[in-house]
Amino acid sequence: MKINKRATMESEYDQKDIVVIDNGTDTIKVGISGEDYPRLIYDNKCGSHSVQNDNDNPNNKPQLLFGQDLKKVIKEKKLNVQLSNPIKDGKIDNVESMKEFWQYILEDGLQISELQQVNLLIIDQVKNSKEYKSKLAEVFFDYLKVQSVLFMNSATLSLFSTGLVSGLSIELGHAVNTVVPIYQGFPIMHALEFSHISGAEITQCLENDLKTYEISLDKFSEEEKQWIIKDIKETMCYIASDYEMQINSEDNFTEEERSYELPDEQVIHITPKIRYHSSEALFNSAVLNKTGFSLPQMIVNSIQRCDKELRQELVSNMVLGGGTSMFQGLISRLQDDICQIYPGGAMRSEFNFVADFQRKYSAWIGGSMLGSLKTFQSLAINKQEYEENPEGKMSLIHKRTF
Repeated sequence: MKINKRATMESEYDQKDIVVIDNGTDTIKVGISGEDYPRLIYDNKCGSHSVQNDNDNPNNKPQLLFGQDLKKVIKEKKLNVQLSNPIKDGKIDNVESMKEFWQYILEDGLQISELQQVNLLIIDQVKNSKEYKSKLAEVFFDYLKVQSVLFMNSATLSLFSTGLVSGLSIELGHAVNTVVPIYQGFPIMHALEFSHISGAEITQCLENDLKTYEISLDKFSEEEKQWIIKDIKETMCYIASDYEMQINSEDNFTEEERSYELPDEQVIHITPKIRYHSSEALFNSAVLNKTGFSLPQMIVNSIQRCDKELRQELVSNMVLGGGTSMFQGLISRLQDDICQIYPGGAMRSEFNFVADFQRKYSAWIGGSMLGSLKTFQSLAINKQEYEENPEGKMSLIHKRTF
């Protein structure tokens, strides 16, 4: 069995290699253990279209499209394609679509011809249940027929990507933000904090802001428009150190810093109200007309639920991960706000944030590191033991899920 290696390299698939898949709500990151970054990144999109008069499809079952195949069909506009997201809020919402997506990733993306030899490391949200993972195991073993599977939570792997096994994992993703204390590799679940005021909400707020200030993107297709809004968010939006002052102050940015060029070469100006407003939702949910704890309060709440003996280690090792953690000014603002609300008071310098420059892929990178260790096979569930005791499958999942 062969897979394409990075660049132009091609080599035999080694059973010691692990396929690492991070099932994110925005994108699905895929690669091989031991590599530095994901080899493939897929949008979380599935397209379906009806197939009529197909002898191989007597029931007229809709054909599913993914990845580059889906993008090509959308661009050519030759088929009426219905789009859906098989992963919602960090959880597989449509298992039937997702199992074909995984098959597409393995066979078309990684070009693996014999799935029976595949060892998988599946990265999942820490708050998803083991019963849910048991349903996924059925897909991997009964439908895809893979060799072995290990389910790992993203919070632990984000921490592991920095070389730590204990600390506070702060993952700011597309659909969910989570704050999870980790001790010796295991999440302390009673101290888990999570919020849906995350990347998708900020993007929607920014889209509304652009409309409010009469910046129209209607001339572009929906796909182009979403790409533009996301790019403005990632390149032009900051976290304010003092929100009220900065959003109402004069624009001190240079002409180049405030200018954003659209694909049609039109230049729009990003004002302080656009630059700072949407990202402020992480610190004040009222920006979105919602209620909920701010990110600093979530962090403090999580730490305070842990034993006193562990708190100093958590405060000293707060690891940021996920694409929404990439906002400029985030760490400084977190330190300032946490200092103001931390029980008993604390110095700003006590709160040490670890923020790798590739932290948008931190969970996948941690999975790649774990998959390259010799301990993987002792942790993973293999097909033989999964099939030997049909009635004990749930117990096996419970024992081998981290």
